[in-house]
Amino acid sequence: MGKKVIAIGNRLMMDDSVAVLVLEKIKNIIEDKGIEAIIGETDVEFCFSKLNECDVFYIIDSTYYGNSPGTVTFKSLDDIRKIRGQNRSIHSLGLLELVNMYNLNINGYFVGIEIASININIGLSHILEGKLECISSKILKFIIS
Repeated sequence: MGKKVIAIGNRLMMDDSVAVLVLEKIKNIIEDKGIEAIIGETDVEFCFSKLNECDVFYIIDSTYYGNSPGTVTFKSLDDIRKIRGQNRSIHSLGLLELVNMYNLNINGYFVGIEIASININIGLSHILEGKLECISSKILKFIIS
């Protein structure tokens, strides 16, 4: 059983790219520990093809729960499946819907990063840009612990 980290997000939509940028920042460290890093971006089918019932997955995506921008939320994938309809993650919801549709019993965690702004623009909002190091550190610590 291994660990895999999947980052979902759109680089052209400001803070929607935060998960991808975080994984790119911590990629070398986690790969040195034998953890596979998967930059899924918005390709839900590609991400789904990487899932299996043997490994532990960390699915990282931007969220809009109404928290302070940059807040990192950790939830088990079991809990996410139980609260369908309340999930405010654009991309992982589609991925988890596929998981449910195919009755795939995957193990792991959803890691949500609260956004400040979604607009057509390359790069993060100033708020998240200033918190990127802290966000990356929290997520890295959670994954390697």
